[in-house]
Amino acid sequence: MNNLILHKVQGFLDRVSKEGADLDPKLVEEFKEACATSVVRQFANKDSKWRPRMSSLGRPLCQQKMERDGAEKNFEYNSLVRFMFGDLVEAIAILVMKSAGINIEAEQEAVKLELGNHSVSGTLDVEIDGKVWDIKSASPYAFDHKFGDMGGYKKIKEDDVFGYISQGYLYSQSKNKDFGGWIVINKASGEWVVCEAPELQEEDKKEALDLAKKNLKALLGGEKFKRCFTDTEETYKDKDKNVKKTGNRLLSSICGFCDFKKTCWPNAIMHRKVGSTARFPKSVWYSKLKKREI
Repeated sequence: MNNLILHKVQGFLDRVSKEGADLDPKLVEEFKEACATSVVRQFANKDSKWRPRMSSLGRPLCQQKMERDGAEKNFEYNSLVRFMFGDLVEAIAILVMKSAGINIEAEQEAVKLELGNHSVSGTLDVEIDGKVWDIKSASPYAFDHKFGDMGGYKKIKEDDVFGYISQGYLYSQSKNKDFGGWIVINKASGEWVVCEAPELQEEDKKEALDLAKKNLKALLGGEKFKRCFTDTEETYKDKDKNVKKTGNRLLSSICGFCDFKKTCWPNAIMHRKVGSTARFPKSVWYSKLKKREI
């Protein structure tokens, strides 16, 4: 399946680059509508009532409780543009795949699923040849290390910060179809990759659905907020390879990606990694930053 999708997309885009193409006017109108819908949605008033969603039920429970309780999200000023980039990349993906002759059976379809005594809603991205797929835009690093040759399904499952696994199986279960995986576009280079879910899915599907049910029960049952993660002591190695402490404390990578980190960790600050010997040290989130140099 993945080779077929990539083969058709790459072949189509290669031909367009060399020869051009006359796009179906209907597809052009659909693309325009998708872009306009994104603009309206992203600029709309954000004061909407909380409800559990398929897209979030696999995320860490502490994050979901923060959202349920109305905690303030710590968005940066560029968040709106990043969200719109994601929407526009998805619209481009649909336009290209349809133009390339890929058999898209459903797109942006509102779905519901009964989990225990409750119904949850969501909007699946695309259904292709009987499988439900998620479309993602990715940074160059995530493209290679998460979805590409240096990543893959198992790598995503090991550190599923955003709940992608549960999200995919919830969508697919709502349609009683298999989960295909992720169709991903590198937002810097325009490259495509298809990251497939396994063919034998029952065990992973059950695990994903059980997690969603457990989280849903806790959220709707009024279970109070409790941190799921802790910070850690920062260490480094000196010139003699001895392990030393900086006195700083690091947030987990999951907390670093969380929209509520400043609410949960009021002193959280991003700073280049103290003690790093790299030429260009990466920036990380600290819960406590006493020492900025070593």
